[in-house]
Amino acid sequence: MKQQLPTGARALVLAMQTPSPKGHIGIPVLIWGRPGVGKSSFVEALAQDDFPVLTLIASIHDPTDFSGLPVFTDGKVHYARPEWLDYFAEKQQGILFLDELTTAPPAVQAALLRVVLERKVGFFPLPDHVRVIAAANPPDMMTGGWDLSPPLRNRFVHLQWDLPMEVYLAGMTNGFAEPDLPIIPIAQHRTLMANWKLKIAAFLRQMPDALHGDMEENEFAFASPRSWEYLAALLATCEIEGEAPTPETTASAACLDLVRGCIGEGLAVAFVSFLLELRLPDPEEVLTQKTQIDLPQLNDSEVFVFFGALGHYLERYFNQEELVDLAKVYFSLVQIVFSDERRDVIYPSLKHICQKGLLTKTLSHAQRRSSEDKAVVLAAIQALFVDEGLNEFISVFES
Repeated sequence: MKQQLPTGARALVLAMQTPSPKGHIGIPVLIWGRPGVGKSSFVEALAQDDFPVLTLIASIHDPTDFSGLPVFTDGKVHYARPEWLDYFAEKQQGILFLDELTTAPPAVQAALLRVVLERKVGFFPLPDHVRVIAAANPPDMMTGGWDLSPPLRNRFVHLQWDLPMEVYLAGMTNGFAEPDLPIIPIAQHRTLMANWKLKIAAFLRQMPDALHGDMEENEFAFASPRSWEYLAALLATCEIEGEAPTPETTASAACLDLVRGCIGEGLAVAFVSFLLELRLPDPEEVLTQKTQIDLPQLNDSEVFVFFGALGHYLERYFNQEELVDLAKVYFSLVQIVFSDERRDVIYPSLKHICQKGLLTKTLSHAQRRSSEDKAVVLAAIQALFVDEGLNEFISVFES
């Protein structure tokens, strides 16, 4: 049975369970909702015996509570560790909940910049499994507060929070539902995130102005290199949970909330439309020749993403002899793109995989297998590259 949760709750749970590109768990989230809709109650209800939730209302704290109090000792200025950090010392996980964020004065907001992004309180790091969540009332409902600075806004994924009538009534009569916290496998997430980065890169090649959003035009989230990286991590989590936007899968409302929360409403529409139009064959099926592909029928964005995915797949086999057979197919596909005069589209991925050692590894495996394999691989490479430096490199394997 589907859980009846507040609007924004599922997206919040996905974000706080997402492995960050920097290695810790959780993408910082700022939930926006009118007073009394259960923002604070929901977050604090996530607390368990081994998963503490610490609520700090920034407006009643001094900037030094988030940056450390400077103390002059032994001829040097040291920064004293805030006591609240000890709250996570034993369990090494939990939630740092910054409530009523828009009541924080500019000096406190400035102190929070490092806490949210670098996860450091002065010189003291937060444990890797402590998530950072904040909550605030919408700008038109603030009383005596401050607008968030663009640098602080851009450090969060912004989610709109509400308590629909049916959810409220169900909670009043039967108790409010406790959300499931998905467990996201880190290795699988890392692989999928690399593919989502390719799709984002393809979109930005097509719309280069989308790299940076207008921070004045967007009241909450706006695009930046940081928020696009957040989005790649979040979409990988959504794919693991079966909620990502693909031609085969309908994106969940939570996933769409996360896209909007990273890059803003306008760009989100264009980006999701782009994703739904991509026709991307399975790289494994193509390289193992289980599926045939008509490369000239793919547009430049599809070719860019597809060859990036091929490269990621090949890297898994660099230390195995199967690389020879896979590389033969790969080079034949590269030749088709080159003959189609679109080599610039796949140049970034081809350069990357060659720098990783594709040529060296393939030739080495081929030489050990048979002279015929070596000849086929050499012919495929020589058909693509004709500069003297590469011919000199190939001659080592021909001797």
